[in-house]
Amino acid sequence: MLIAPLIDCIFLLLIFFMSTTVFPENAGIKVDKPEAKSGKPLAAKHMLFAISKDGTYYYKGSDRSIEEIKEIIKAETEIQPDRAIIIQVDRNTVTDHLIRILDAARVANAKNISIATTPKEEQPVQ
Repeated sequence: MLIAPLIDCIFLLLIFFMSTTVFPENAGIKVDKPEAKSGKPLAAKHMLFAISKDGTYYYKGSDRSIEEIKEIIKAETEIQPDRAIIIQVDRNTVTDHLIRILDAARVANAKNISIATTPKEEQPVQ
């Protein structure tokens, strides 16, 4: 019995699954997002920021100051003005933290700013 063709098939399957796997992008922390019925899917090209419950800002897995966030948004919107900015904010955070990052995005002339939510499930009418 020849085992080499079987190994070739296994490697081909491994390469196929590795090349077609889509890894989800996250901002670096688990955020308890608010629920909304009117949510829409994420834009294809976007920047993902997160605000934790204690008000810490995250971008690409590391915590950042609001000044760093402003510079990141400004630099990215100069390159791609229509790039979407998605903000994942914890439902229990202080609104001031959200307003700061929204203001930073608007000052940088970002045109497509969204707040991430969790889809709200319909409650049956009784």
